[in-house]
Amino acid sequence: MMRILAIALALSASSALAQVPTAEKAAAGISTPVICISSEQNALAPAVLNDTARFLAGMPLAAESSLAQLSAPGHQAQANAAWTKLDTRQLSKVKAFANTELVPLTGTGPLFYPFSGPDLLYAEALFPNASAYLLTGLEPIGNVPDLHSFKPEELSASLADLRKSLYAILAFSFFKTNDMRTDFRRNRFSGVLPVLLTFAAKSGFEVDGVRYFVLHPDGTRCAASETEIKVAKSPLLPGVEVRLRRPGESKGRTLTYVSTDIGDGGLAKTPQYAAMVRAYKPGVTFLKSASFLMHKDYFSSIRSLILEVSPRVIEDDSGIPYRSFNLEQWQPVFFGTYARPIPLFANFVQADLLKAFKTYGSKPLAFGIGYRHGPQDSSILMFERKP
Repeated sequence: MMRILAIALALSASSALAQVPTAEKAAAGISTPVICISSEQNALAPAVLNDTARFLAGMPLAAESSLAQLSAPGHQAQANAAWTKLDTRQLSKVKAFANTELVPLTGTGPLFYPFSGPDLLYAEALFPNASAYLLTGLEPIGNVPDLHSFKPEELSASLADLRKSLYAILAFSFFKTNDMRTDFRRNRFSGVLPVLLTFAAKSGFEVDGVRYFVLHPDGTRCAASETEIKVAKSPLLPGVEVRLRRPGESKGRTLTYVSTDIGDGGLAKTPQYAAMVRAYKPGVTFLKSASFLMHKDYFSSIRSLILEVSPRVIEDDSGIPYRSFNLEQWQPVFFGTYARPIPLFANFVQADLLKAFKTYGSKPLAFGIGYRHGPQDSSILMFERKP
């Protein structure tokens, strides 16, 4: 591919993540501008992206689509059965809750969802009007699979692996991180992108574009190729931007996924991540199935960053501990029932949160979410910053 040389600018001038403010760069002690030398990206046409997303999701394709001729025995039927069951049992209730309790408060503000993995499913279900989504996880980005390059038996096996990767979140509302890493290593559908495309299609989005980037320590964002994001190492941050649009919408929205470690050690090596989040100006931060990491001292930096930049934090009990919210600054609202954590996280019982549920009371919650995924012992905590 032809090489290009240019002073790095954002992939899109309109993107809030395009370039970290100069003040943030100065605070990080960075002054030398970065020059990007990057391969040109071979951008896939929206029609190809949409057909790929719909094929992965088991959705019908137009007769003239080149993918309509591919053989995937049973995939559409199995995928549709799983999604129909999910919608009846869970998503319809999640969306009803969101429309009543969350949308009037969160509106169209950008959503910040750390520890998310590729969970666009719940991001969209709970915050359907968000103007942008910023997701972060340890999982690699991967690529948009070229489905024509698969032999029939390879395609069938890869689709089966994709369904297996999605099983936990469809059944329990969260990804099992260790299982997901194993699945991603084995599957020819590499990284989170195939999952993100699947969720985008099932959430009613059309995909207008996919662009890879690398974010440098000084905040400069450089266009990148699939190869470059695959080999990028700290202090570089690899990411992908997916342009989404609902049919009939005049203005689309951006899904950004960044693959990085946001523990204290990781953030110390990549100061551009905190600067990027500040520039993003989230309207709400969402935390679900976050492994109680921010209850630990060595995840204090991301905890402090969220409390600094977020006008609202919506989470389950595995997110930021209740004790970290200064009630002179934050107004809590609770939904559902606070129960003890599952045995894996038995050490993270919050006695103060149990007391707060009794003090403030809670509103009903008709669905399960997070590790306690049964509706009878699941909860959502909402904290809104006071004026």
